Amino acid sequence: MTYRHLLCSAFLAAGALAHFSCESEAELKLKKYKVVGQRVYVENCANCHQTDGQGLAAIYPPLNKSDYLKNKEKVICLIRHGLNGPIVVNGRSYNRPMPANPQLTDIDVATLTTYLYTQWGGETGITDVKEVSKVLAECGGAAVENE
Repeated sequence: MTYRHLLCSAFLAAGALAHFSCESEAELKLKKYKVVGQRVYVENCANCHQTDGQGLAAIYPPLNKSDYLKNKEKVICLIRHGLNGPIVVNGRSYNRPMPANPQLTDIDVATLTTYLYTQWGGETGITDVKEVSKVLAECGGAAVENE
């Protein structure tokens, strides 16, 4: 292979790479939220809910395909403020408190929520930090109590 062929191959490869790496700002933001959210999940949630979101037997509820994810505002509040009292997830009862995570910033909660809902909740977009901040301001500082 001549130098000229190598040079042409390099330009073609660079052009193909540039073509396939062009993503919109929204796509890049979603990827960033999901990557950061996965890190937040692994560091703060996976110990109980497991890395695959399946939960731990009858002790910790699943997040993967969980019917509890239907109420996103409640999930956002319990991520920050914890949860007390019995809950029913996918028809099964659980009664272990979930600790609060006051160390998580609003953007941490937004990225974590994005990860949870895109990974296991059937959503395809981000949960924006503005939405999370509004929900957190409304739910105050108390742990979520189940009805």
